[in-house]
Amino acid sequence: MPTDNLILDGLPEGVRASLEPHLTAVELPQSLVLQEAGRTVSQVYFPLSGMVSLLAVTPSGESIETGIVGREGVVGGLAVGDLSSFAQAIVQIEGRALRIGPAQFRALCQEHLVLRERVDRYQAFILTQAQQNAACHALHSLEGRLCRWLLQSEDLIESNQIALTQEFLSYMLGVRRPTVSVAASELQRDGLITYRRGTITVLERAGLLKRSCQCYEVLRDEIHAHRR
Repeated sequence: MPTDNLILDGLPEGVRASLEPHLTAVELPQSLVLQEAGRTVSQVYFPLSGMVSLLAVTPSGESIETGIVGREGVVGGLAVGDLSSFAQAIVQIEGRALRIGPAQFRALCQEHLVLRERVDRYQAFILTQAQQNAACHALHSLEGRLCRWLLQSEDLIESNQIALTQEFLSYMLGVRRPTVSVAASELQRDGLITYRRGTITVLERAGLLKRSCQCYEVLRDEIHAHRR
């Protein structure tokens, strides 16, 4: 069962064979909500491409990103313990995934310890992301956070073209759209990115690295450690 998901690809062949009959390939269009905060996980997704944002949502409807999931991870991994989701999961950049029901997922995790260990390890990384992002939102400038986010996105989707509107980006950074527009315009003016028709293209990665907050390197190192 060849896939592009790093959790699944890292499993022994026999475990992957046990999973295969329960996995369904699905498309993930942009803005699709995969799970709601505080609700029981209804499906578990192993992304093959694209990007999923994990959002903390306030009672008034405001939201801010606490983490992102790409093909290195899993959305809904809390189902292994029959727990409710702690965040809203929404498709930020369209892609594809392999989907499995929570009951089958829990049974397979009980049967194959290596699967549960890999999923639990990734859930620990998601917690690390949330903690780092909380500090980042509180302490770092919008420009530094925007550059960090663009670098992370480029790493996860393995492309310098990021299909995303400024309105959606404002939700991710927890600021108003005009504020994001000003920050993005400055990066474009300096030749680091271009923004056209809902697509941000990274032109000069080195320049973004210089202007990004240090949280990018912290999270990048955590992802590399997880992938080993």
